[in-house]
This record gives sequence, C-alpha cells and structure tokens, in this order.
Amino acid sequence: MAIEARELSKSFRINSKLPIPMSPSSKKAGQEGVSIERKVFDRISFTLDNGISCVVGPNGSGKTTLIRVLSTDIPPDSGSCTVMSYDLVKEKNRVRSIISTMFQGGSYFFDNQLTVGENIAFLSEVLELDKGKIRELMEVMRVNDYIGFKFGFLSHGNKKKMALIRAIALDRPVLLLDEPTSDLDFAARMAVRKILQDIGEKKTILITTHEIEDIELCKKLLILYDASLKEYDRESILKLANNFKVISIEKPNDNLGLEGYMLLSKSREQIRILVSNQEVEELIRKLQGYTQLVVGKPNISDIVIYLSRLNNRSNW
Repeated sequence: MAIEARELSKSFRINSKLPIPMSPSSKKAGQEGVSIERKVFDRISFTLDNGISCVVGPNGSGKTTLIRVLSTDIPPDSGSCTVMSYDLVKEKNRVRSIISTMFQGGSYFFDNQLTVGENIAFLSEVLELDKGKIRELMEVMRVNDYIGFKFGFLSHGNKKKMALIRAIALDRPVLLLDEPTSDLDFAARMAVRKILQDIGEKKTILITTHEIEDIELCKKLLILYDASLKEYDRESILKLANNFKVISIEKPNDNLGLEGYMLLSKSREQIRILVSNQEVEELIRKLQGYTQLVVGKPNISDIVIYLSRLNNRSNW
C-alpha cells in the first residue's frame, strides 16, 4: 500500500480568554480562561494505493488537518502511518522527498515581488523541475499569458493554478491536494480533473473536495464526520446521490409541516431538505403555492450528513 494509516488521532487545544463561571471550588473564578480540547479525528484507519481518492466531509470535519498530517506538516497525536513504507514520524524527511502537496492558499511557495516567469525559473532550478512540463501545464491551465506579471498581482484563482502546477510538476509518487478545484473557473476545473485523471493511475493522489463532480475521478472516498472516518467506493456514493433531491425553500415561514423529512440546514433565509426521488412530488404538492422553491441535486456534504445520521459512532 502507498499509504497505510492505523489508529491515527489528532486534537487541537483551544485556549479561550472567556472567564470560568463562578463555582464554590474556584478561588479565582471569573479571572482564569479555559482550555478546550477538540478532537479532529480519533483512531482512524485507512489504506490508499495508486489512483485518485477523495476525503470529504462538512466544513471543520478535519479534511485539511488530515492532509497536513499526511504531509508531515503537523504530527499525529497517536497512531502510526507509513507512506511508501516510510514512517510518517520517524522518517519524515524521506516522506517529504516523495510527496507533493498543495494547500488552500498554497501560493506561499512563490515570491509576490517576482514575475511569474522569474518564480518559475527559480523553482525550476531549486527543485529541478521540467520547464517544458511547466509551460505545458500553464497552457492547459490558461495562465501562460501572465508570465510577465508580478505574482502578487495575480487573482486568487490564478495563484491557485500556479500552486497546482508546481505540485504536479514536481512529479512525485504521492500527491496531496487540498480542494484543488475550488475557486477555479469552469474551464480550469475541467483542466485540473483531466490532468489528475491522466496521471492518476501512476500515482497515489488524495484530494479534499466539496464538489460532487470530483467523485467521478475517485475510486475511494474517505468520509470524515464527528472525528470518525469511513471508507466508501465511488460507485456506492454516486448511486446513493442519484436517489435523492434537495429541496430549498427560500424565506420560509414557521408552519411548513416538514416533520419526518431530513433537514440539512435551516436559517431565516432558507431551509434545505433531503428527500428521496419518490418523495419529491409529494412534498411539492404539500408546499403547493409556495413559490420560492428550488429542487436540485445533493452535494457531497449533504450525502455525508445523510450517512452520518444513518450510522451512529458505534457502527462506524
């Protein structure tokens, strides 16, 4: 296996300046802060081989933290993991030599005061990158016209394209990408998916995503929710998503009678409900006359919420 994780755990300690509530046992009540430990993931295990895999989950579920752990950016609290047989903690320098990463905001590899061309020349020399491959990727990603622009003047989307180009051009056996298709225009998203598909069989690629279209690239999905992880194959997730619709009700009132339906989110502005395809017509009839109604496809987070409510922690 290219990546093998066993019982990995990671927590963060959050120090709050909020005062401790008054209590008889606290002599300094109201003066001290509190320290809260948040478990990001707890004793998760998985294996990844060649091909593209996705890690999905709601915002704050630990997707980026998992990528940071696997890239040796931060250590796990406990458990073990090997990357191409190298121990993630004991041999982290060797692990770093065989992985390539891209985080959101990953443009820190570039100098804002240098032009795109100057950055490429510098990185190509230091990292021994193939300039021809970089030029090819820049053309595919449609950023070759910015070669003379200072990097700092590029849009967020174009900076992200350059970070992706760097990660792919390193040509290492393991590629860890944090939401590579987010914040990109349609053509760029399609280009990224095509590039990953072309190199996917020769490398181990793990991406985080909120985009249901990205699942079409992935042969395995790691779903993070409530500090736990469960593995699914691509076909089962896509098949499941096709069985549902999301009904969004804009500016809802309080008397819609939605008891018994799976509520995905609720605010003053919108209610989102997950319903089976068989329930759509029935619910629309029930809401007849309610004009601000939108029927759409579920996204990854919607399916994660659905699965998490079907499976309590003891079943994961």
